[in-house]
Amino acid sequence: MTLSAIPVSPHRSPVRSGTASQELERLLVIVAVFLSPMTYLRTDFVFVTLSDLVACVAFVVMIANRRIPLRPFADMTSFWLVSVLLLCGGLIVGSLISGDPLTGAVGVGQYGFSLVLMPMLLLGRPARETMFLCKVMAFSLVFVMLHGVLYSVFSPDDARFFSRNGRLTGLIERENGVGLLAGVGLVYLIWLYFTSQISGIVFAAAAAPVAYGLLLSASNSGFIVSVLGIFGISFFYGSAKHILVFIAVAVVGLAVLFFFGEYFLPEVFQERVYGALTTGDSSEAGTFDGRMLLIREAIVMIDRSIWVGVGVDQHRLISQLGAPVHNTYLLLFSEGGVVSLLGLVGVLLTLVFVGWRAFSNPETRWAGVLMFTILLMFGFALNGVTHIYGRFLCVPLLLPAAICLSGFRDHRQPMREVM
Repeated sequence: MTLSAIPVSPHRSPVRSGTASQELERLLVIVAVFLSPMTYLRTDFVFVTLSDLVACVAFVVMIANRRIPLRPFADMTSFWLVSVLLLCGGLIVGSLISGDPLTGAVGVGQYGFSLVLMPMLLLGRPARETMFLCKVMAFSLVFVMLHGVLYSVFSPDDARFFSRNGRLTGLIERENGVGLLAGVGLVYLIWLYFTSQISGIVFAAAAAPVAYGLLLSASNSGFIVSVLGIFGISFFYGSAKHILVFIAVAVVGLAVLFFFGEYFLPEVFQERVYGALTTGDSSEAGTFDGRMLLIREAIVMIDRSIWVGVGVDQHRLISQLGAPVHNTYLLLFSEGGVVSLLGLVGVLLTLVFVGWRAFSNPETRWAGVLMFTILLMFGFALNGVTHIYGRFLCVPLLLPAAICLSGFRDHRQPMREVM
């Protein structure tokens, strides 16, 4: 797992060079990335995590070092910033007119932190630094999942890390968040293995706790997103051989789950996911039916707030079901109107364009593969989450863009044989 595998332009600094203040900056960014999934380490009165505090200190050091990238997305920076402005503008207008201005300011501040400050912190770095941050992200998720697995063995009743029905919430504090990030962690590890950044032994040892963490989350959406991600990384590379291998492994894996799953799967996974897989009954798939009710209600509510939304965090107060719709697209449409929805689409399109540039160049194709795979996963996952300003979501989404923009080059045909 060496950094020497990443070719770097002679004009770029290696990971461990520069002044003491630059070294401090890099260390702080590494710590911020490592802590980003661990929302358990946060304040109680507002959503500010330990990772956020470290990121703020890193940003101050970057200012002192005069190393703030003013164009983190290169020539797409203006499009990104306009999209963020639309997303936040719709929310603040809705909050001022229909909702609570203070709550709106807090929500917009969260989005600004995640979509403006964090890109300046993570993007615009040399290829070796960026690759190292991707490794840090991957092994942070391994640590989070291993922590959950160990607690499931030695303290399965700990209410800090398990929900009332026994699902793993872990350091992420969200069952479906654990499922989503377990899938993201698997994709990061597969990508690092395929690009020869980690060995097969390291991959197997790291993937095992992540996969088991996915099972302990008992998340239907997390399971689907994980399958999408593992398939996507083969599909986007365009290798028919590896797509066929994936299909064969998936068929065998599903057969094993169908016929023998009850003998080795965690009980909570059997209750929420396994039953729906084997019977095809959506009523056994956790809260699927309840979420569909929220979606239907949100569609009706949007008819009254197409242009001016109801404001940040107001949807759940107006809802007769007393809950926000677990669909980011609909929630932003409801709370920020069509302007916020267009802003979200613009943010995603920026990442699509960044990924396409890398994907269309044979030397940087693998960077584009990671970007497209993670986008596919998040594009689907947004149908099952609320607001997405949490850094536990934004950091793993931004790092593939950082790889695409970092000057990463792979001259060695890194695709490993899996057969």
